Amino acid sequence: MIALATLAPSAFATEVSDTQLKAQLRNANQRHRLTRQRAATARVNLAAARELQTQTAGGLGATPLVGATPLSGMNPALATRLLADAVVSDDEISALQTRVSLTKTLAHRWAVKARRLAKRVHRRRQIATWARQHDWRPLIEIAGRKYGVSPAGLYRMMMFESGGRPAVGTTYKGLFQYAPSTWARHWNPWHQESIFNGWAQIRATALALSKGMGPSQWPNTYPMAF
Repeated sequence: MIALATLAPSAFATEVSDTQLKAQLRNANQRHRLTRQRAATARVNLAAARELQTQTAGGLGATPLVGATPLSGMNPALATRLLADAVVSDDEISALQTRVSLTKTLAHRWAVKARRLAKRVHRRRQIATWARQHDWRPLIEIAGRKYGVSPAGLYRMMMFESGGRPAVGTTYKGLFQYAPSTWARHWNPWHQESIFNGWAQIRATALALSKGMGPSQWPNTYPMAF
């Protein structure tokens, strides 16, 4: 069990909340849709510009026909600008090709970001389910890997301290039996969470062990667990 700790203040940044993460995912999805539309428009404009270049070079006239393909999908302002001198130059085609490349790259980047955020949201939901069901093993695996602590040892220490019961305790409380005064200190990035929050205690304990505090703060159970 743990009473008063001398852990140094944590340098870990505040974790993004579920609400913030979901908002980031919505924004990424919106950006992805927008950039995909822009990339599609850029491709249409390039194809139409190439057709215009062929027509003007062949002396077929400089005005696209209404409803013609692919000219019908071209931005009218762009068509007017390209035909200002009655010819579509190679430089103008090159600029449109660059636009296609840039918009395609941007759309890809937003797609990758949206996928990553979607995975994080899914993981948060899975973690919430594990915590709600008191399925501590996968949560201990996550925390152990993150902080370089043996998940097996962390699990054994939890069982010695509380038997895996997050609401147990009087003077000392929770999965790893924290004193409220210790839990509330700023060394603990999760001090604003309930002391009975099992997932918060797992992460806080993994962090504490990574700082070498196991033998002094859990003198009875740490040697047996590790």
